[in-house]
Amino acid sequence: MQIIISIITLSLVITPLVVLHELGHYLTAKYFKVRVLEFGIGFPPKLFSFWSQIKTYSIDENLNLDNIEISKNQEIFVIINSDNKISHIETQKPLENINQFIPIKVINTYDNKLSVYTMNWSLNLIPFGGFVKLFGEEKNNSKGSLSSASYFERFVIIFSGSFINFLLPFIMMFLVNIFIFEKNISDVIIQDVMTGSPAQIAGLKSGDKVVSINNKKIYNVSDLQNEVSQNLGKDSEWEVINGIPNVFQKPGEDNKYFYNDESKTFKIEARWDPPSYIVGIDIPLSEARTINPYSGSFTFFEVSNFTSDKSISLIESNKYSDYQIGDRVPVVINEDFKGIPLIEARKINNEAGITNEIKEGSVGILISTSNSRVYRETFGENISSAINQSISIYKLSYFSIIGIINRSTNPIFDGPKAIGPIGLGQISGNVVSSSETTTNKIFVLVTLASSISLSLSFINLVPFPALDGGRLAFLFIEIFRKGKKVPERIESYIHGLGFIILILLILFISFKDISRF
Repeated sequence: MQIIISIITLSLVITPLVVLHELGHYLTAKYFKVRVLEFGIGFPPKLFSFWSQIKTYSIDENLNLDNIEISKNQEIFVIINSDNKISHIETQKPLENINQFIPIKVINTYDNKLSVYTMNWSLNLIPFGGFVKLFGEEKNNSKGSLSSASYFERFVIIFSGSFINFLLPFIMMFLVNIFIFEKNISDVIIQDVMTGSPAQIAGLKSGDKVVSINNKKIYNVSDLQNEVSQNLGKDSEWEVINGIPNVFQKPGEDNKYFYNDESKTFKIEARWDPPSYIVGIDIPLSEARTINPYSGSFTFFEVSNFTSDKSISLIESNKYSDYQIGDRVPVVINEDFKGIPLIEARKINNEAGITNEIKEGSVGILISTSNSRVYRETFGENISSAINQSISIYKLSYFSIIGIINRSTNPIFDGPKAIGPIGLGQISGNVVSSSETTTNKIFVLVTLASSISLSLSFINLVPFPALDGGRLAFLFIEIFRKGKKVPERIESYIHGLGFIILILLILFISFKDISRF
């Protein structure tokens, strides 16, 4: 059931983004009078299709129709000459020079004329995208072909899909925020401050409440993380209210600190490369577990003939029959993962954990929340919040790219650098299946869709064959060579090879996703 939910959710997230990308190509092609042959939702095999855009063409005087049988609703392939007349007809899909032919559907024939449909709309079986077929994408000087369009027109048509994907995150994040007036908020409390960290140097202490960063209100952990992430390498201005310890706190009470209305301002630098510590060497195990409860001084057990504090007996247990003597069994969070569950591992040795490294965050604090409540924004606050959320998705994407390029050790860049369809499907499926409110689910899915849309925008512009960026690269080569194109067959082979490489790359990333799960 979870797999079905993941597939459906991923399709609902991915398909609109790709279809809107292709819509950008379609609209700009129509604007520049480039003929669009087909607009497809999903990928073949085709489920069904319908035709539109009625046109009437005259038959060229030199074309003899005596030996050509044409009937109503028949799909045929024609060549349109410079006089906008049909100069050649094939009743079957041509085996040669297919790029010169235009597929049409016959409505009627009369007085040496053909009334036809010229545009095909299709719904296809594989629901993860879409496509647009333009006439004359390869070398073709016929009227209405992409090849005959000017350099500027071709650039706009090719670039428009990525441009749409670039704009979508702003639109989506703005709309999802503008309809959410009531928001769940809480107090963000500093639970602990790491020794020698920017937060400690600035003067922050346990119990302090974060009010705002750079004059932007902090209502939850996500707000704090987003604001810190957008200011890496820079000093940020933190507005904080000092917590006064409640020495009369009773067991079970949540009010560890008292707060007044007086706030202080601190300047704190968010680091690109915060330090990390090896558990049991750089940092005691007890302290490490206050930061990460899954910490341990070792993360695997070796398979042997007996059970010890660091080994598992293959003879005593049938759970590890897939292993051999000398293999390593990793410590995992629960039984859903292949390995020894953390609870079971700590029964054998309390020092076991799924990680033996503690990475300090950008500013060096541990945070918690309290006093959860619902806050209703004013109309002005709602508009401002929607705009800020829309802009922040671009900032976060920018810093993520810079962090990967710079090989930053910041924990926010941990995890896989690339996720395939399987990984995205699991993420989206988990969101839908979670116990979160419907509003929160929608917000998370829109945020995920916005990130995917930006990725599609940037990746598609990479100058790699079969991508829009690859086609732009061939366009620039043609401009550089003063109108001399790369031979059609060579360009076609290069794009074909690029497509095969992309499919193999997707399969490789998908296998990596499976191994991670």
